[in-house]
Amino acid sequence: MPYLKRFYIFLSVLVLSGCAIQGGPKPRYFWPIGGLEPKIEYVDFYESDRDVKHPESALSQAVLGTELGKPLFTSPHGIGSRGDEVFAVTDPGVGRVFVLDLPKGEFRKLKNPAGEDFVFPMPMAVTYRPNGGGYVSDTKLGAIYRFTPNEVVVQKIGEGAGLNRPNGLAYDPRQKLLYVADTLNHQIAVFAEDGTLLRRIGKRGSGQVEFNFPLDIAIAPDGDLVVLDSLNARVQVLHPDGRFVRMFGERGTAAGSFKLPKGIAVDGFGHVYVSDGQAHRFVIFDLKGDYLMSVGSQAVVVNGEIHPGGLDLPKGIAADPDGKIYIVDSLNRMVHRYQFVSDAYLRQHPILKGEQYVPEKLR
Repeated sequence: MPYLKRFYIFLSVLVLSGCAIQGGPKPRYFWPIGGLEPKIEYVDFYESDRDVKHPESALSQAVLGTELGKPLFTSPHGIGSRGDEVFAVTDPGVGRVFVLDLPKGEFRKLKNPAGEDFVFPMPMAVTYRPNGGGYVSDTKLGAIYRFTPNEVVVQKIGEGAGLNRPNGLAYDPRQKLLYVADTLNHQIAVFAEDGTLLRRIGKRGSGQVEFNFPLDIAIAPDGDLVVLDSLNARVQVLHPDGRFVRMFGERGTAAGSFKLPKGIAVDGFGHVYVSDGQAHRFVIFDLKGDYLMSVGSQAVVVNGEIHPGGLDLPKGIAADPDGKIYIVDSLNRMVHRYQFVSDAYLRQHPILKGEQYVPEKLR
């Protein structure tokens, strides 16, 4: 039977956590590794429809060996979070945008007005507005689609605006502006809510407010723009009008550097998360550009083994104001969920004696 007891998270953990499975402390995975104060927790993964529908978490199913369902994704790429445990994932491999609604245990697709699955030529990024609607970039068409809170695609914007392989998106609710990483134009395009192109920010280069294949963009808690300047291997922080604030990051393998950054997100605490596809990890900074830590290493899912912290070409990343972190693990065809361990989170999820385990892949 397919997917029967498909997931086994490390034989060593199963042995160590035998008491946990029988009702004792459950295994939990934190970073940094090595007994330091926990800052990031691995929470769950979403690979099949059962991971969304099942009342237990996918991680619990992995330990218990529960039979799982059909895979969700073919080639997942971008991700956007609504902020209430509902998030959308673009899949250019099938031309769809999937919505995972964890509170309802539902898995949906964006629709057209007739109620049919909306087929995108090549959807890349997705972002939400506070009302539950949002936008999807289509890099093949060079356009942006708008969808309603009912998840119906109703408008195509940006045609005639000269977009060239648009990727990352960020919506600023305070200014009611949509920012688009216009990758092959090496600029940030700024649109009004009605789809009118208002202005462009930057040009190609390596100086301030210059970009080399910008791939993604996020909005900081103070309203500044946080741009992933991918082939310059750095992050640029700009005021909303495009004025330069600071830059940080560099190409390399040292702490705080990137090999091939793919996505960027900012949470409500001012942490900047950058997914590094070639390094198979995500890197965390504060908004001043100070390096905080890295999470992850390469792990290919073979025979259903899931390694907490393991990634294979991570791409899109999203973060909520309360510190939920979602990252697309593209070649393993799943999404992983992490959590910044804030004081409020610890009060709701205290770490009990015997719960902390070290992911074997990262020892």
